[in-house]
Amino acid sequence: MAETPGTRRDLPPEAQGNEKWHDTTNAVWKRSSLSREDSEAVVEVAKFEDGFRAVRDGKHPEKGILFFTPAEWEAFVLGAKDGEFDIPEEYLTPEEAAIQRGDVPVTAVVSPNSRPAAQDDAAGAAEPAGETAERGGGPAA
Repeated sequence: MAETPGTRRDLPPEAQGNEKWHDTTNAVWKRSSLSREDSEAVVEVAKFEDGFRAVRDGKHPEKGILFFTPAEWEAFVLGAKDGEFDIPEEYLTPEEAAIQRGDVPVTAVVSPNSRPAAQDDAAGAAEPAGETAERGGGPAA
């Protein structure tokens, strides 16, 4: 757990007994460059120095955060790259199908929901979406 000794009583209730919990106060949250304000869903991901990841709903960040170990995140990314979560193309628009196939370049960009200090720390630090989310990321990622 990302905490200093002797501070356990100061942790929020959701952190109590949660070995994956990390303080996200100054986390740099990233989302797909294809995310738009009118997207139905926006997934945001934060990466910590120890390799853990946090995932939240970028449209409603107050709804909670899921934390993943490095091994869990690697399994997810490998599954996504292998097409494990792909939607059959007959259910997609041509634009969505092109994104899913990886024909559209996607990067991870700093979320406007990140705190200003975190945004300053990450200025200009766009990375390939595969580092943060699945291949292509989809229009709602």
